[in-house]
Amino acid sequence: MWGTALTTLLAEESESCRAYSEADLDITDPSALSQAVRQFAAEGGRIVINAAAYTDVERAENDAERVFLVNDRGARNVAEAAASAGLAHVYVSTDFIFDGTKTGPYTEDDTPNPINVYGRSKLAGEKSVLDACPGSLIVRTAWVYGPAGNNFPSKILKLARTHDVLQVVDDEVGCPTYTVDLAGGILALCSRGVSGVVNLTGSGACSRFEMAGEVIAAAGLATRVLPVPSDTFPTKAARPHNSVLDLSKARSLGATMPAWQDSLRSYVKQYLVNAA
Repeated sequence: MWGTALTTLLAEESESCRAYSEADLDITDPSALSQAVRQFAAEGGRIVINAAAYTDVERAENDAERVFLVNDRGARNVAEAAASAGLAHVYVSTDFIFDGTKTGPYTEDDTPNPINVYGRSKLAGEKSVLDACPGSLIVRTAWVYGPAGNNFPSKILKLARTHDVLQVVDDEVGCPTYTVDLAGGILALCSRGVSGVVNLTGSGACSRFEMAGEVIAAAGLATRVLPVPSDTFPTKAARPHNSVLDLSKARSLGATMPAWQDSLRSYVKQYLVNAA
């Protein structure tokens, strides 16, 4: 999702880029990856941004080998290729590296403790990236939604077409992040040569229940949303109850993210236009 938003934004700003699909370039193939990055550097390329990831949290529980191959080994391959070619490098990580037990937002300095396979693979990827390319920028984000992919708001809108009442969990809190905002924030950090770990999400926080209510309201629908505990919907993968990330560092570095409500309304408006 956010890779699409990034390439769209770059095109709007008349910035050239080379974007590969998984079929075009597999990050688990270090030889092909190295060759592609070297060619990119030879053509004047400056930054390698890793938008590839295994993100199916539920499926990951029974597919750990593949998950780690992509999110850890693959991430190392990208970082090594960038470092070898002398290019800047960006790796996008996740709120799921935390266990969700903290009271208050997580800062970049809090100790990770992932509680599912996906979170463990992304944390391993962070460590591999910094080992292979110490000057990398690692962006931790959360609750990402946007065009060109399945996401929570689009699921709510689809369900609202056929349901008068929706049950949505109210004990998982996080920071909804619009891919367009994420792409812009990443480019802002890159333009300033930022390295290290930076949290980057939509500003503010809400529960899944509150987010669903905002989606329904923005769409002008009459569907009722009822709050329920997360154990109403048992899942294979444990999920952190608190996924809120502190944005103080990002703001100090010049990346100011819009309020999640404003961005969500923009997304819903565009979604409805496209669906008409």
